[in-house]
Amino acid sequence: MSIIKNKNGLLIYQQKATGYMEKIKSAQYSGWEELHEDLYAFILSKYILIGDVTDIYDLTELAELSVAKTIQMTKINAFKADSAHSCEGTTSAMNKKVLLLMAIQRELGIQFSPSRTADLTDTRMIAKEVYQLLAAKEEQAERLSQWGSLTLR
Repeated sequence: MSIIKNKNGLLIYQQKATGYMEKIKSAQYSGWEELHEDLYAFILSKYILIGDVTDIYDLTELAELSVAKTIQMTKINAFKADSAHSCEGTTSAMNKKVLLLMAIQRELGIQFSPSRTADLTDTRMIAKEVYQLLAAKEEQAERLSQWGSLTLR
């Protein structure tokens, strides 16, 4: 049965993705490598690939595998079918990548620099960028908190 036809299967992946994102939001990571473990699991869950893929970090490759799994075709055939019918010049895999990056930003309350976004082609690069942005966000919140306590005195 197709993953699309199996609503319970999709809900399981969605729940896993939500769980990983909640963990990312609440955890204190000592480095980007540690964050990468949970972010990678989040990405695989979003792409309905958790349990099927390990050690593939290229975002395009993961997105193409996700599209192929969704439509139950080989990656090569899925890519051929998808790129042959795209009137906008983009593939479903490209759209999945953009939507994933948007979801990460929205969920974590961060924003990737437009000049850096095109370079985020690998899950490890995304983890490094997210780690830096979360650290900067936490530092800013700490400064605001200190400033607020100074003005209340």
